[in-house]
Amino acid sequence: MENQNEEIFEISAVARLTGISSHVLRVWERRYNVVEPRRSDSKRRQYNQLDIRRLSLLKTLVDNGHSIGSVAGLTTSQLEERLASVMASSGAVEALEEVSPVGACRIGLVGTIVRQAVREAADNTNALRVVGEFTTLTELLEALRPGSIDLLIVEYATLFEDEIRELQEAVSKMNVRRAILVYRFAQEDLIQQLDLKKIAALRGPVDSTGIQMACHVEIQLALRTGEVTDDPELENAGPHFERPSVDDIPPRKFSDEELVRIAARSALVKCECPQHLTSLLSDLSAFERYSEQCEDRSPEDAALHGFLHRTTAECRSRMENALSEVLIQEGISL
Repeated sequence: MENQNEEIFEISAVARLTGISSHVLRVWERRYNVVEPRRSDSKRRQYNQLDIRRLSLLKTLVDNGHSIGSVAGLTTSQLEERLASVMASSGAVEALEEVSPVGACRIGLVGTIVRQAVREAADNTNALRVVGEFTTLTELLEALRPGSIDLLIVEYATLFEDEIRELQEAVSKMNVRRAILVYRFAQEDLIQQLDLKKIAALRGPVDSTGIQMACHVEIQLALRTGEVTDDPELENAGPHFERPSVDDIPPRKFSDEELVRIAARSALVKCECPQHLTSLLSDLSAFERYSEQCEDRSPEDAALHGFLHRTTAECRSRMENALSEVLIQEGISL
């Protein structure tokens, strides 16, 4: 018989209490059966205090270097014993923090709009794992230990010197291998102030494909320096990339200003395709610029960024042809 006085929590509350994102929690439940929440009449997950206690123990152990697969099958008592053993020795804690889960690049995420894109990118490959999701860098620094993540993804709507300084300090404090900065509006000279060996800048909005491609670069760099366990599919892909020549890059048919005008005029017709296409082209053009800028930032990733630059430009050119045809059919002119 259920305890009518038992306190029940929905998944959003559990995420806030434990520091485990709703996305990661669902993955843990599906893959490792870490807890078995009840379901409400509307099929929503319901957790109790015992569930939260167990999840908090798992989160702490994972933050200290244990893979979730190695501890998910332990009872709550065993988790408490394991954690007590870890915390008993500060040296052991420091050693564990340096161990990465096999085949995974651990991500710490700060942002709201970009969150879904990062989740989808992580779902698409076992080489990426979101450790925690936060709304501010301060929250991340308070929740995670240095060395517990490999890659930091931070989203800023607008970028000023204070944000640059905050991000660079976080990268240093967390001892991450690299960071990806997703921004919407910033002066170019601010972007140039970034430590390009540590921080890659990507203008938003971005989708899961853009995030996955940017993260793919970080995994490739890690593989080349021996910092992440080998992934055969990724390792075999790297050496075949070549830098594109100028002739390989098709010129743009539509400028950013023209795409804005097309999107505005397309609101007057019933077909929504022009708006969707202009949005896609804006994303592709932004990532194309990002890849082109990264080609000369370091010799280690120049070839891979060149491949991404050429591939994105080819996609952009095809979508521009599609937009041209739609404009003709809909009678939209510049």
